[in-house]
Amino acid sequence: MDSTSGIPKEHALTTLHEIYNKAFSGEMPYTAKGLTISENTKKEVYETFGSPPEPGNTDETFDYYHAEMGHPGFAFAYNDDKTISQIRYFGTNVERLGSITPKVLGKQLGSADEIRHISSTNEINYIYKTGNYELQFIVGEDQTVDHINLLEAK
Repeated sequence: MDSTSGIPKEHALTTLHEIYNKAFSGEMPYTAKGLTISENTKKEVYETFGSPPEPGNTDETFDYYHAEMGHPGFAFAYNDDKTISQIRYFGTNVERLGSITPKVLGKQLGSADEIRHISSTNEINYIYKTGNYELQFIVGEDQTVDHINLLEAK
């Protein structure tokens, strides 16, 4: 392995631990820091990130903010009272979540509390309970993390 290929992976591991540790308080790190599940509102997300560049996806569930110039991509979903119900983390264009595999998750965070197969997308959801919240690592067919969800534990 050449020295440059280790940098994104090392950064991904640092990010993994930052996300895991923040999840216990219902937050994500970086630009989403301070925005907490079921506490902060859509208005506060807009104050932090601006209006979403592309409003929601086809089912109008999430507001997406794309990764650019080293800033990570996020998406936010909301409860009926307009508080944040879910935060999705997509990584940056530099740090690849793809270097995080189920094996890396097990080594870094221990065994998942629950593993769910998502038949509609053929992805596997590795769920870690973080107090009142759960962190979901969505692993694609290539066996790498596609994105990470944070939501209230059920």
